[in-house]
Amino acid sequence: MIELAIFDMAGTTIDDRDEVYRVLREATERHGARYSDEVFQQWMGTEKRWAIENLLRIGGVDADEAFIDQAFAWFLDELRRTYTQNPPAPLDGIEPALRELRGRGIKIGLTTGFSREIAELILGSLGWAEGGTIDRLVAGDEVPAGRPEPFLIQKTMADLGVQATAAVISAGDTASDIESARRAGVTSIGVLTGHLTRAEFEDLGAELIIDSVAVLPSHAVLTGDRAGGNR
Repeated sequence: MIELAIFDMAGTTIDDRDEVYRVLREATERHGARYSDEVFQQWMGTEKRWAIENLLRIGGVDADEAFIDQAFAWFLDELRRTYTQNPPAPLDGIEPALRELRGRGIKIGLTTGFSREIAELILGSLGWAEGGTIDRLVAGDEVPAGRPEPFLIQKTMADLGVQATAAVISAGDTASDIESARRAGVTSIGVLTGHLTRAEFEDLGAELIIDSVAVLPSHAVLTGDRAGGNR
């Protein structure tokens, strides 16, 4: 049986109108970085300072630590501004799904590449709180490295006292979400509310692919059936 369901934020449980990706790209391109859409997609879902550092360098910018700090500070300021003026909203059906999961005794974790400050800004605007809508939030600046490393998942499990990886599912809308779940040894779920297609998730090896987190409460995977499949 599943004891813990872990979800990404933007694109998986929350509609931020893709503002995080607009701001992330602008934070690098305003300094002269140039790269393809395909390259940019590889950094979706990762910890944002690390993404900025790599996108600057991939994009041809010789960036030292001070330069990266400056670009990241702009990213945080702009994201804080846009989220304050036009707050993100839950994706359709997400709040009832989370309530149903918690009602069944399944713990809910949110993991994100956002910093704790930005993540809490979003949760505050939604009226979500730890111990209320969710059980635990783990942000990208609270672990040694973000996705695709497994640390966000592992910290969520440790904080909530869940030891068995077979009792954990982790859902997200990016390639890094699937790879992080694979490295953590938990069931990986690709969610089609982001930018990846079903075929792309299949190529990534996602163990389950669903249209939305909203349909998760009705899926057999909650009984621990890892072979429930993505078909």
